Amino acid sequence: MSLLVLVGGLLATPTARAADQDPSTLIVITEQSSEQIIVMDPQEDWATSQAQKWSWAPGPGSELNAPDDAWHHPDDARLRTDERTGEQFVMVADSFGLLAQVPYPDGGKVAWSTNGTFEAGPHGIELLPDGNVAAAASKGGWVRIYTASQGRTSEDYAESELPGAHQVWWDEAEDVLWAIGDDELVSFTIGGTAAEPTIERASSHTLPTRKGHDLQPVSDNPDRLWLTTQYGVYQFRKGEGTFDYRFPRYRELYATDVKSVATDRTSGAVLETVLQPGNDCSYCTDTVDLYVGDETVRRLTLPGGQIYRARWFAEDSN
Repeated sequence: MSLLVLVGGLLATPTARAADQDPSTLIVITEQSSEQIIVMDPQEDWATSQAQKWSWAPGPGSELNAPDDAWHHPDDARLRTDERTGEQFVMVADSFGLLAQVPYPDGGKVAWSTNGTFEAGPHGIELLPDGNVAAAASKGGWVRIYTASQGRTSEDYAESELPGAHQVWWDEAEDVLWAIGDDELVSFTIGGTAAEPTIERASSHTLPTRKGHDLQPVSDNPDRLWLTTQYGVYQFRKGEGTFDYRFPRYRELYATDVKSVATDRTSGAVLETVLQPGNDCSYCTDTVDLYVGDETVRRLTLPGGQIYRARWFAEDSN
């Protein structure tokens, strides 16, 4: 059971953010109209081709261990480095089933992939230190640890139930995997071996509101996590096991149907994507909002875009 924290009659706030600084960190988006993962430059006009710095969608050279129709609605992407080799990858998930580890920047043949299935609806993906892959599936109601370290077509996994599982994030400092579901924020310990992993619940915290959605670190405060539900935006204090909804610019950031939120460690800017009424995709937007400093809001609009999630394309910020 977790509670919202009150201090002196007001909800406690985290430490001050970085000084007002326009972010230059690249942003990766899951763009569903073009069915691509696209890396964008926040310093460029998103209506121009100069803004696009990298993109990926599966092709014949990807050699996927999944059917072609497992790629249709990309819903997660994050940059990760394999600690064993130093190689970089973009980890991608698609609600039609595909989970994949894409070499960055080369693309080409994926390092690992599997079909999480449309029926399960994968929504989140993470690379673990031993080379295995964690994934969350909303309709399947599971968090899995796939044995990706054992080969590019390895499909074995350990599984734990989490109804409405939407996202996973590896916490290196705490040595746990965090996951968010319909009603809970859960930490898991990963044990066993890379070839035969185990997953066990370490803690569970009831969400302040239902339908958990996104989960990210507050990159300038190691004790805090960002999380969103269908009904709000919160920060979780790991040390106390409590939720806060008053943080810098919370009156602007707090909204319903927020699909992603994250802090850029370099600039302190916070990005957010929110369901856009009238978008051809009923749960997408064509705009990433950037909250810079104490007052500035920048809106990066991709004409005709159907952006589901956005992430800072930097490992210290997602």
